[in-house]
Amino acid sequence: MSYAQLVLEYLKVLFSAPVLAAVVAFTVIAIFREDIKALLLRFAKIRLPGGTEVSISQAAKLEESPDKPLPKPPPSDSAALSLPSDLDKKQIEEVRQLLDAERARAYLWEYRYLNYFLAFHTQQVLDWFASLPNRTSMSLYDSVWLPLIPSAEERRAIVTALQAHYLILVQNELVEVTPKGREYIAWRGPLPQPKT
Repeated sequence: MSYAQLVLEYLKVLFSAPVLAAVVAFTVIAIFREDIKALLLRFAKIRLPGGTEVSISQAAKLEESPDKPLPKPPPSDSAALSLPSDLDKKQIEEVRQLLDAERARAYLWEYRYLNYFLAFHTQQVLDWFASLPNRTSMSLYDSVWLPLIPSAEERRAIVTALQAHYLILVQNELVEVTPKGREYIAWRGPLPQPKT
């Protein structure tokens, strides 16, 4: 066997379909590593062949990225909106009314989502924070809710969920309900009592 035939045999093996597929797969995984990781973290439950299910709790997902900053809320003042100067006062007022109506509609859908998303204990904790006359400490929150919610991770996940939706604000280990949180509580009304 000559040197040229040997090189040709190696090239056939190197450029075969399985080897090329593996190279392409590794390249795609290397390039899109962060996107694939983010996609996999979104799955709460995965069903594997054979009927086995793997699930990830909400608290575990929140623990994986504790240093990720919370998104900033959009500005809520319609006066901050700059309108073109060629509009007359009536048109400006109509635009402001349309924006206010859209903002009200957005809040309606957000509050409906919160009714669906926030678990009963999370809503109870929000109501408890709102019922206090002053800001409270995280240690008092842990002490009061320990008998009802024994898991420290679940209590932390509740606070994180409330913070993520700007219903509460935690500064220097002190918790206060935001105006949005009080508005949501007023919109939702009293919580139904659990059946015993």
